[in-house]
Amino acid sequence: MSELTDILLWHAAHYPSMQPQDAVKLIYQNEFGCEHLIGDSQGMLEFLKQEIEANSDRHRGRPWDELGSGLVRLHLAGLKPIQAEAIFDAMQQTAQLHQGREVSFQMKLKELESLTQLGKMPFDERTWKAWLTNYPGGSVHHSDIYRRQEHPAYRVILQAYAIDLARL
Repeated sequence: MSELTDILLWHAAHYPSMQPQDAVKLIYQNEFGCEHLIGDSQGMLEFLKQEIEANSDRHRGRPWDELGSGLVRLHLAGLKPIQAEAIFDAMQQTAQLHQGREVSFQMKLKELESLTQLGKMPFDERTWKAWLTNYPGGSVHHSDIYRRQEHPAYRVILQAYAIDLARL
């Protein structure tokens, strides 16, 4: 099994509400990291602080979930707004160091399709093909059901930075 297969199966087991677009989002993050999110620095930092504040009372289980390719989803639950600058710095450094390739992303989508055909994902092949028909390309948002069930609040960074942030 490939690293990506292991990652997809782990996420499918831990997040059973995962839909095709949630799996594609994971693959996109696995390949491209957070480079598509880096823009208006001050606005993004303020939004990050607000999101950390909104999730400060939520239970913090694992500090992060692995995405593969040396990347993780750093969970914001239980963090403090004072940590926002360090997290944002980690995001910026990750975006500079981690570059993806479209051809690799497309190959990873084929890997997801194979897992779907084998019945290993929480959605069936018909659902996958229907969603893929309308896939606009690029990054997507989490599905409504995933957001309602899982309450995702995280930032994608290199795991090495997540280890450093866990020490703060």
